[in-house]
Amino acid sequence: MSALRVVVVAADPLLRKAVSETLTALHSLGEVAAVTPIRATPDRMAGADAVLIAGADGDAKILKPAVDAAIAAGRPVVFVTVGDNGSPALLALGAAGALSVKVADLDIRAQLASAAPRIADMLHRAEAVQGPKGAEAPKPIAAAQTVRPPAAPRPVAPGAPYLGVVICIGASTGGTDALLAVLSKTPRSSPPIVVVQHMPEAYVGDFAARLDRSSPMDVSLAQDDLPLRAGLAVVAPGGRQLRLHKDSRGIWTRSGEASRFGGHCPAVDVLMLSAAEQLGKRAIGVVLTGMGRDGADGLLAMREAGARTVAQDEATSVVYGMPRAAFENGGADTVLPLGKVAEFVSGLVMSLR
Repeated sequence: MSALRVVVVAADPLLRKAVSETLTALHSLGEVAAVTPIRATPDRMAGADAVLIAGADGDAKILKPAVDAAIAAGRPVVFVTVGDNGSPALLALGAAGALSVKVADLDIRAQLASAAPRIADMLHRAEAVQGPKGAEAPKPIAAAQTVRPPAAPRPVAPGAPYLGVVICIGASTGGTDALLAVLSKTPRSSPPIVVVQHMPEAYVGDFAARLDRSSPMDVSLAQDDLPLRAGLAVVAPGGRQLRLHKDSRGIWTRSGEASRFGGHCPAVDVLMLSAAEQLGKRAIGVVLTGMGRDGADGLLAMREAGARTVAQDEATSVVYGMPRAAFENGGADTVLPLGKVAEFVSGLVMSLR
């Protein structure tokens, strides 16, 4: 791996120093610069190959300008979140595609030393996603608080509605990385994919844009009465439940009520229950890493309706909550490591065709 110049951003000066010293100790990394979180701007990050942002949940607000600046500058971002709860508010700031590693708030230096190789690997993975050094820089995305308007979907050709297989994927904590891993390996010829990822509403547009840049498929936000087609993946926008509807004109996404289902809006269960009802065996359900049990009942309904169903395994899950619930209630007929999900689903598509 080539040496990286890494900017470290943290509100706590002791944490900033601990993280910087940890990275400096790695021979695989070059210069590591510590910067203040509030005044971090694209100019301050000029020349950096990647940005590492460290903090606890309470630091989310003060670190937000640094996150926005790094994303706007097109810098790969890695989070080190401190605390047993996984710092969900801080992780939400990285919904545009950042990678993350968690350490508890006790004996941080020792834990950072143990996690250092993983952090280094994530920095290089983040750089790889953005593209090799010297390559044309990807178009910077908007600041995280701005919801990017969805791209207009390609119209369904008259007389040729899509009535084939639909892939439904649900995820929560750790799902941004997991979905990137799956969709980046999914061919453009794939059946349509419908995604529900738990995240704050304001970040979903940027997340969909990130997936669109990284996947062979076209990725956009789902809309009411949006016709699905092969080669299109849609991400449920925040604040509305998302369902599927099938008729003689094709298969459509339908935005519904703003109320929560199982504590979530949108909820994976709502999407998958509609897939079970409308599509039956002409669907594939996938539950990826996440906290809680959203998706377990919906995946079971899909399996009982004849669909094939997959859950991510424990070893590759950031949080083995949703996949565990889906496995334990019998909703998942197959359990796989994340790296094999895309290939397995593609094989299922071929068998269904």
